[in-house]
Amino acid sequence: MGEGAFTGRVAWVTGAARGMGARHAERLAAEGALVGCIDEDPAVEGTAERIRTDGGTAEAAVCDVARWPEVERIAHSLRDSLGPVSLVVANAGIVPSGDLVEHVDPGEWERVLAVNLTGEFLTAKAAIPQIREAGGGSIVLVASTAGLGAGPGYAAYYASKHGVVGLMRTLANELAGEDIRVNAICPGWVDTDMVDAQASDLGLERDEAAEAFVGDHLIHRLVRPDEVSDAVLWLASEAASMVTGVALPVDGGLLAKTFSV
Repeated sequence: MGEGAFTGRVAWVTGAARGMGARHAERLAAEGALVGCIDEDPAVEGTAERIRTDGGTAEAAVCDVARWPEVERIAHSLRDSLGPVSLVVANAGIVPSGDLVEHVDPGEWERVLAVNLTGEFLTAKAAIPQIREAGGGSIVLVASTAGLGAGPGYAAYYASKHGVVGLMRTLANELAGEDIRVNAICPGWVDTDMVDAQASDLGLERDEAAEAFVGDHLIHRLVRPDEVSDAVLWLASEAASMVTGVALPVDGGLLAKTFSV
């Protein structure tokens, strides 16, 4: 990706307070995008401030993406301050406990589906009229390898990410005629603070958990956030102008691994 690939274009990134979302926002800004950094955590202002310090343009918007009135409000606010969006990265997500289905708290189930799936739906819903106004663009939904497979435990997470892949394919069918491409990114184990949270849930030290997680990859390490951002930026760019409806793994070979090596 050359510098300035998104110059003057407006981008939204949800879940931009930290981790992959913050990195997607920073990378888009470095390529010239005017970035709306969206998160329910007020720490999202820190991401926007880093972008501005580096010479970019960013606005922070505190918003629970699972609540339509809030999403609708910040969509109008960012439209007023930055212009109509044409690039959307719906990244916000949470990981629940690893309980088996019979032990899952229904409230936890509802919250995970609300953030991980409904949040991406509402983000796309709010963005579509603006992308149409901008003359077309790209939506990248952040799913997971968990959206392309499953295992015991984490039922709400698996269900939500499968839903994201289905939503992406529906949107790709609905919007292709309007020059709006829609794809999903499906990361494997990424080196973010979510690794710490899952290590804690498993009762392991971070290094122990990371070693166990990378055992799922053919490439024996965690995925770096920038490697996910590389794929997100490519899908959002004109280099992927004929790519829509794709669930792209960035997983070190996790989905390809069928036996121990």
